[in-house]
Amino acid sequence: MAEVGSDPLVWRISPAQAALMILAACPCAAVNIYWHPSAVLRLVTVVVGVVALLVALVSLRMYLAVDDEGVAVRFLHREQWLAWSSVDQIEVVSGVRGSDTIRFSRADRTFVDVPPSLLQPTRPVRRSVAGHLLRDAARRIEARRPAA
Repeated sequence: MAEVGSDPLVWRISPAQAALMILAACPCAAVNIYWHPSAVLRLVTVVVGVVALLVALVSLRMYLAVDDEGVAVRFLHREQWLAWSSVDQIEVVSGVRGSDTIRFSRADRTFVDVPPSLLQPTRPVRRSVAGHLLRDAARRIEARRPAA
């Protein structure tokens, strides 16, 4: 029988947000397929549609996963794996891409910042509530770290 804490903690951007980006690209494509817009409007709709699709793909790729062995953070192009033995400190930091996020510091003074978009609330909330939710996530992550 599995332990209650054995399931990994996983943070992802909501699939609904990616779906909204895909839905935003659909009218852009429809304008170019079914209508014959001017060159400027065609350029604008193609750019908006491509950007919306890229944002959707990026948001579906990124994640933060925490289990009993360590932490995995996937960015757009790469994934960082941190074994618990290499994690020195877990803290909430400000000013990472204009927002607060969780930072995993190693003993060699290098660190990995979680993309802030993974940890931000999906609904608008006050800054103090968002900070409380972020600190709660950091506490939950710290609780998964095995005792040294």
